[in-house]
Amino acid sequence: MLEAWFVWSGRMRRLAYFGYSLLLGVILFVIALILILPTRGSPNGPMVTAVVVILLGIVALFAGFCLCAKRLHDLDLAAWHYIWMILLPSIVSGIGTATQQLALNAVGGLFSLCIGLYLLLWPGTDGTNRFGYRPGEQ
Repeated sequence: MLEAWFVWSGRMRRLAYFGYSLLLGVILFVIALILILPTRGSPNGPMVTAVVVILLGIVALFAGFCLCAKRLHDLDLAAWHYIWMILLPSIVSGIGTATQQLALNAVGGLFSLCIGLYLLLWPGTDGTNRFGYRPGEQ
C-alpha cells in the first residue's frame, strides 16, 4: 500500500487512483487530529499546529505527486505533465487586475476541475505501454 504513495514508477487505474487519494486524505486528516488536538490550549499549540501542517503538507504533496505520476503513466503520458497541470491554474488565477481576479480565479478553478476529472475518468491505455504493464494484466 505504501508503494502507491511513495513510488512514482508504474501505472495506476482510475479506481485505484480515486481510492488511494481518498485514503491518503483520510489518513493525513486523522494523523493531524491525533497530533494537534492534545495541544489545544497549550502555549505551544500554534507552533505545533504549524509544524504538523507543514510536515503533513509535504507528505501530501509528495504522495499526491506519486499517485498522479502513476495515473499519468496509465494514460501513456510522462509525469512531467503534472507540472503544467499544477502551474496552469495557478498562473491563470494569479494574473489580471483586482477587478478581473474573481473571473480569473473561477477560470483557474475550472481548469483544476477539468484536469482532476480527466485524471479520474479518462480510461488508461490497454495492455502494455512505455511505462509498463497495467496492474492486473500480465
